[in-house]
Amino acid sequence: MVKIINLEKTLKRRISKSIEVYEKDGSIVLEGIVDNWEKAVSAGKIASRFAEKGVVNLIECRGLQKDNPSKPDIKDHKLENKKIDVLIIGAGIIGCTIARELSRYKISTLVVEKESDIAMHQSSRNAGMAHPPIAPRPGSKKALYNQRGLKMLPELSKQLDFPFEENGMAILFKHWIYFVAAGLIHSRARKNGIESIQFFSKARLKSIEHRITDDFAWACLFENAGIVDPFKMTLAFAENAIQNGVEFSFQTFVESMELNQQKIVSVQTNRGRIFPRVVVNAAGLWADYIAELANDRFFTIHPRKGEMAIIDRKKQNLVKLTVSMPHITQAKSVTKGGGLIPTVHGNLLLGPTAKEVPFKEDYSTDEDSLNELIKRHAKLVEGLGLKDVITYFAGTRAATYKEDFIVEKSEKVKNLVHAAGIQSPGLTSAPAIAQDIAKMCIEILSNEIKVLPNTEFIPARKSEPLFKDLPLEEKQKLIKKEPDYGVVVCRCEEVTKAEIIKAVNSPLPATTLDGIKWRTRCGMGRCQGGFCTPYVLQTLQQKIDVLNLTKKGGSSYIVVSKTRSD
Repeated sequence: MVKIINLEKTLKRRISKSIEVYEKDGSIVLEGIVDNWEKAVSAGKIASRFAEKGVVNLIECRGLQKDNPSKPDIKDHKLENKKIDVLIIGAGIIGCTIARELSRYKISTLVVEKESDIAMHQSSRNAGMAHPPIAPRPGSKKALYNQRGLKMLPELSKQLDFPFEENGMAILFKHWIYFVAAGLIHSRARKNGIESIQFFSKARLKSIEHRITDDFAWACLFENAGIVDPFKMTLAFAENAIQNGVEFSFQTFVESMELNQQKIVSVQTNRGRIFPRVVVNAAGLWADYIAELANDRFFTIHPRKGEMAIIDRKKQNLVKLTVSMPHITQAKSVTKGGGLIPTVHGNLLLGPTAKEVPFKEDYSTDEDSLNELIKRHAKLVEGLGLKDVITYFAGTRAATYKEDFIVEKSEKVKNLVHAAGIQSPGLTSAPAIAQDIAKMCIEILSNEIKVLPNTEFIPARKSEPLFKDLPLEEKQKLIKKEPDYGVVVCRCEEVTKAEIIKAVNSPLPATTLDGIKWRTRCGMGRCQGGFCTPYVLQTLQQKIDVLNLTKKGGSSYIVVSKTRSD
């Protein structure tokens, strides 16, 4: 009680006299009204130092409307009275890795997703880094799952056939005086299970990376850092889960939950009422919304937006390592500061930035942020400037005020499991998180039914190869077998008509223009779809009604109407 009184006094003095503080179910709850969003976030961060379990920040901001999740327009009874063993809410990287892990058992699993495709939010809107566990606080869940997940990625990428490379990461330090931190870095690396860490002089690093800046004194190198295609990684887990019997339902929004005796009895969606034995909250940015529906909200997701710039593939030879130069003031920051990041497809990425924003699905970009990216990160190598940027985008991260992952069974609801607050390094950590969440689900299920292993589990999945990466002889064989491989639709990325058709007919088919883009890279080149989009539509009209085609689901229609009848 004393800490609550002291916290309230602190917040009234530093933030607003309107703030009220109380404790509920082990978490600290904040209420009140402030003048701007920064004050609301600051209050949550201050409260996190007093909270053992979590912070529920209900502070309102004058002039700012309440943030609500986007919802699909569709309304039907597709899922009415559906009985399922495990219901996973969210088809991002966390939901899809959990689905695949649960498919190792003879149980029924359904993944519901409010968007029209997998990985529509933070799972695709990130830099695609496989982080070494140097940033997470030792002893945290972030550190544990980051270390475990990174070790799993090389084998999983082969097994599930998604792009992954161990390119390494170099952190540059501007002055030799900072070398006093080398011992601390080495100690933290050892505590977090990093097996390989090296300290390089400028001359030694420049012998490896010739185009890197001269403006540093020494560097720290992590050899096992890597890069992945985040969408294709998510797709790989989702398709393998489908191979093993998992069902997916898109444009499915969870509206409410019925509870009885501290147990979820049913889940109402816009597509009908579902009756699950176990519910997994893997809802990403909206995990606190799902927790609230289950009467188990002990945390708040406060979105942190990061903007990134994509560099033309013509500059791919500038650097192979991921390179960053954090400012000394970031030593205790909850963000990593961004950098220059190669991708598995040959582009370079600049970023991300990090800014607290009030709206979870705010993917707006602005000129100031782009200029900040260029000013801060383009200088890390020679010959990089604004003219090399082909596009830029934003993503928001699902941060809690405790700044750690929530991977646990609910303490209040008997058949609810949380996989929440999974921000960076969530992509790297996902396979390890999935293992533990699946175990929790099986433990709960075993109280009701006998759970047996799936003896027909298929561990491997094969993806469609990118035609442009094939040897000439294989290309010729494919064209002879399927002439559509000889029709290039996207010149920038050399995507063929056959690849677009296969994306529409795949186990988890593309239903939007962005879905085709993420699966085939059609429209990801210098022109960003300026030339190829009409040809994509021409290809698709043989398969679907293009009048109903959207860019990313919802009402984002590409075609308004026909201009002629033939």
